[in-house]
Amino acid sequence: MLNVKEVNTFHDFLELEHVWNKVLAKSKDNNIFLTWEYLSIYWKHFGKGKRLRVLCIEDKDDTIAIAPLRQSRYGFSTPLNYEVIEPLGYRGLMSEGGDYTGLILGEKENECLHLILNYLIEHDNWDFIYMYDVPETSIIPDLLPKISKKLSITHETKKGVICPFISIPSSMDIFLKELNSKFRKNLRRCMKNLEKDYQRVELKRYDEFGSVEEAMKIYFELHQKRWKLKHMPGVFSTQEVRDFYRDVAKLFAENGWLALYFLTANDESIAVQYCFEYEQKTYYALSGFDPDYSRYSIGNLIMAKVIEECIARKIKEYDLLKGSEQYKFYWTSKYRRNLNIKFVNKRITSNLYNQGMKALKQAQVDKILGRLGMFS
Repeated sequence: MLNVKEVNTFHDFLELEHVWNKVLAKSKDNNIFLTWEYLSIYWKHFGKGKRLRVLCIEDKDDTIAIAPLRQSRYGFSTPLNYEVIEPLGYRGLMSEGGDYTGLILGEKENECLHLILNYLIEHDNWDFIYMYDVPETSIIPDLLPKISKKLSITHETKKGVICPFISIPSSMDIFLKELNSKFRKNLRRCMKNLEKDYQRVELKRYDEFGSVEEAMKIYFELHQKRWKLKHMPGVFSTQEVRDFYRDVAKLFAENGWLALYFLTANDESIAVQYCFEYEQKTYYALSGFDPDYSRYSIGNLIMAKVIEECIARKIKEYDLLKGSEQYKFYWTSKYRRNLNIKFVNKRITSNLYNQGMKALKQAQVDKILGRLGMFS
C-alpha cells in the first residue's frame, strides 16, 4: 500500500540525498533541474520566507515518487495574502532557479500523481497550486485529466514559454550545412579574423584554470563586463546570486555535470558559457563575453565551439532553455514549450482571489490595448 510522507525541514530534505536521484533516474521527466543537488542548493540560498513541502510516496520501504514543492505567501497586504503551493525550484522572473519543474514519478505514475493531489486536497491550507514550467514532454499533462476528474478538482493548463533546442548531429560539417548560408559564412569569417589576429584561439574547460573557484571568478567578470558598460547591474551584481551559481558549479563539478567553457585568444578568456551536462544532454544556462572583442562575434564563435565539443563528447541534445531570444534561432528551428498548470482551491475565498486576479490581469491588458489605440 502506498503512503505519503511530508518533509518540511531542510535537515530531513538533506537526508533524501541517497534516495532522490535513484527515483529521478526511473522517472520519464528526468532533468538536471530536478536533481537533489540542484534543488538542495537552491533551497539553501533562496528558501527563506517559504515553507518546504516535499512529498515522498513510499511503497513499503521504498520511495518511488517525490513531489519537490514549497508553499509561499503572496499578496500586497495581510488581509489580501494568499497561499500558493509551487515547485521547489521555480524561479518566476528571477535570475536563479530552474528552467524546468515537475514531479518525480519513478514508478506507478498514475497512482502516485493521484495520491499527491489527493493529499494536497485533504491538507487544503492553500489557495492555489501552481505547476509552472512543466515541459510539454512531461508525463504529467497526460495523466492529469482523468485524475482531476476522479478527485473533482479542476485544473487549467496554458502554454508557457518556448525552449529552443539543438539535436546534435554526428559531425560539425553536417551541423554547419543546416545553418543559414549567410550566417554560416559570417561565422567562418569571424573565426578566420580572430585566428588571424591571435595565434592561439582555443576552447578550454573550467578544469584548465586550476580550480572551479578560479574559473567562476573569471566567468563572473566576463558576464558583468557588458552590463557595466550599459550601466546595468547584471545577474551577478549581488553576492547571494554569485554564491548560488558558485555552489552549483562546485557540486556539479564533483558529479561530472559542470560544462563551463571559455573561448581564449592567446590564453586570455574572451567569452564563456556556463552549461550543465547531464544524461547525454547539455543545458546552456548563461554566457558572458568581453565587449572589446565584440567585432569578432565571439558569442557566436563560442557557441559553435561548444557545439563542436558536444559532437566530440557524443551529446545528443543542446538545450537552449527558456526564452525566445532571436539569437537562438540562428542555430535551430526546433523548440518545445513549457506548460503552466493551475489548481484553485474550492474555498470561496480562493475563488474570489482567482476572479480578482483575472479581472486585474484583464484590466492591465485593456490598458495596454487602449494605449495602442486598439479599441476605444
